[in-house]
Amino acid sequence: MRFLAILLLAAAPLAAHAAPSAVSTFHSIGLYWSPAGGGESNAARVEFRAAGSAGWRRGLDLWFDARNGEYRGSLVELEPGTAYEVRLTLSSGASETLKARTWSEKFPVKKTVQVAPGRRLVIGPEDSGSEKEGYVVFTAPAGQNVIEGNEHDDSCVLIRQGAHHVIVRGLVLRDCKRYGVLIQRQGGEVPSDARSHDIVIEGNEVSGWGGFENQKKESRLADSDGAIHCNYYRETDDAKRPDRIIVQGNRIRDPRHGANPWQSAQHGRKHPYGPLGVMFDRCGRNHVIRYNEIGSSNGKRYKDGIGGADNFSAAGFPWADSDIYGNRIAEVYDDGIEAEGANRNVRIWNNHLKHVYVAIANATVATGPLYVWRNVAEGMARMYQPEGYAKRDQRGPFIKAGSKQPEVNGGRAYYFDNSAPGAGAGIARSGGPAYNFVARNNKWPASRVDPADGPFELKEGRSAPIPNFNDRDASAIRFGVSAYKADRPAD
Repeated sequence: MRFLAILLLAAAPLAAHAAPSAVSTFHSIGLYWSPAGGGESNAARVEFRAAGSAGWRRGLDLWFDARNGEYRGSLVELEPGTAYEVRLTLSSGASETLKARTWSEKFPVKKTVQVAPGRRLVIGPEDSGSEKEGYVVFTAPAGQNVIEGNEHDDSCVLIRQGAHHVIVRGLVLRDCKRYGVLIQRQGGEVPSDARSHDIVIEGNEVSGWGGFENQKKESRLADSDGAIHCNYYRETDDAKRPDRIIVQGNRIRDPRHGANPWQSAQHGRKHPYGPLGVMFDRCGRNHVIRYNEIGSSNGKRYKDGIGGADNFSAAGFPWADSDIYGNRIAEVYDDGIEAEGANRNVRIWNNHLKHVYVAIANATVATGPLYVWRNVAEGMARMYQPEGYAKRDQRGPFIKAGSKQPEVNGGRAYYFDNSAPGAGAGIARSGGPAYNFVARNNKWPASRVDPADGPFELKEGRSAPIPNFNDRDASAIRFGVSAYKADRPAD
């Protein structure tokens, strides 16, 4: 089923001529346009402005996907809760204008529910808010906000399929059996309208979670359990997957069990398994994961900091129209951020990664475009084989890209202004060609790619300013929970 979906994308007929459309988040707007006369030689210029303002700003040109005859691209680092006008113009002269509004950071509240301390919190469809009336907030004051795990419940917080417009805020989740917060697909027959969406998980602290040998019996391996975990692995209907999940300002630390590294005396050479900070398994699109702190001081490291599935698909994580930014991620044996699959109008920026093997994994970009800019990675040594000798240290690349499967290698990816001087490489192939990317102004070691892979553009040094990506002051970057507190949505 997964590969059939990919092949259908690659073989899809050219899109019918259509007016432009937009999909927003707090700081971004994804753009889609299928005009008459579209083509790779007919560039699509983008200009935008806040509604009512006088001057137009330039955006990066939309990318034309010849597989379905569609122009796609994103506007980035916009102001939340703001209406924008966007003007799209082809080199051949055709032009159209559309309007779009970014999400507001002020969530309207229908009611607040005080969570009982010590007891598992279960949120079902009957607990939902609505777009008109606002969100239902589940919280508790400090000192009464602790939920301890037990031997019977897999999670400290369970959000059942069909719940929507809910906020889980300010809880302390300790020693949860497998997951801190679990967004779970319901088994058996599910009503057609039982779809979860508009879920906010913010300002919580999760520690001591995670199982062992549940996924691989007698393996001596920790389970790949997320502190915040969305599991729709068995869902076959894309329309029932949860959309618009916001994970922000959470402090995730010290899992119960640690992941294995790629190479160790105990396990030999084995792909890392073990805990993740945030895990989305086939869980929809239009998500925002921002301002979270994911780390460990107890010696237990992560498999991935933020990740999901399926890697080689036309969906994957975070699938489409999603943002990952302002996170601090550390102590990871594999990928700091694993964004793999479609990566259709996915934006990853201003993340700080430390003690990770691969900073950002993009194997692969099936649909695109993907934008990765102004991220920083440091301390990437001794993560592949911690017990090895320093002189034999194998460091991972900043970007892991490409695939042996050509049908999932067609999407465009952009890499701008990232920094990782201690990485093993800038961009590196992951078993197959690293195809169709553009890299500018990055401070990292030479990339390991084959010029025969193409098409791609790789420039290590400084080049001309990039429209809409070089018009912000990099010194104003904020990371982690402190940034979340500054931007915290008001009730």
